[in-house]
Amino acid sequence: MSRPESYSFQRYLAAKERVDDRALHRPTLDAMTADLADLARSADTGDERDSFGEVRILDIGGGLGSMLRRLLDWNRLPDCVSYTLVDRDEASLERGRTRCVEWANESGYAVDESGEEAESTGDETNVDLVFSTKTERIAVSFVAADAFDFLAEAEETWDLVVAAAFLDIVDLDAALPAIFSALADGGRWYFPVTFDGETGFSPTTESDLETRILDAYHASMDASDRPGGSHSGRELLSAVGEFGGEVLAAGGSDWVVTPPYAGDEAYFLHHLLSFFEDSVGENREIDGFSAWVEERHTAVERGELSFVAHHLDVYGRV
Repeated sequence: MSRPESYSFQRYLAAKERVDDRALHRPTLDAMTADLADLARSADTGDERDSFGEVRILDIGGGLGSMLRRLLDWNRLPDCVSYTLVDRDEASLERGRTRCVEWANESGYAVDESGEEAESTGDETNVDLVFSTKTERIAVSFVAADAFDFLAEAEETWDLVVAAAFLDIVDLDAALPAIFSALADGGRWYFPVTFDGETGFSPTTESDLETRILDAYHASMDASDRPGGSHSGRELLSAVGEFGGEVLAAGGSDWVVTPPYAGDEAYFLHHLLSFFEDSVGENREIDGFSAWVEERHTAVERGELSFVAHHLDVYGRV
């Protein structure tokens, strides 16, 4: 694939779905799945479908609905779920709604796009979609809002908050209390794909130059004028305890992209290199950056570049 003339963040999110699929730490996901099943059983109040115990899930930065579709496709959710996606990018949510409807239709769900079943969910957030089978009901809401504004104004609580690739771009000291306060008693949280300070390319180029570029890239994440940090994954492990959380499971969820590229992963790599251009390109102390990034784009075009980034998945309760 040749280097794109322009970039689309929605296309980037869609392209990285396969990368995340491979990366997610399965034992951590297994722990969450088991707890949700237990929670659903404990909340079940009868045999009629409308009285099934509903598990309430909030997906912060839910964007294209990737996590919702993944969890359903992998049979990771209970049969009765209220699932709210919050993202400040309204265009991504609109695209996510379309993708979720397409996926649900292809997967054999009956799809109600009217939201008329909202009252039966017990959810205060307006329901946009309901996916159902004879045994399942998934009520889905899409909310275009800043996550912290939404959490501050929310009157309801959730059984699980999911925040994928989110805790590394926010201030943990502000984010964790806000998220934990939105959880019901004993609620769970799942923070997958949290960046943890290591990035690499293969084949390597001039080692000293590449080291300085990668160091500058990571340093840009630690700048005082932006939230988050390059080692948020490991910092998260201890930070949750400071705000009343307990880690129940954790593990590595490294991005690994190698030729031949699956799906749209060549675009994913081109877009990722644009992040380097945005964060490192104006650093006048790094001579040779322009040539380095051009070489990397060319390697993608030739189907030769491999990429690795270290992340952590962390799961726990309050």
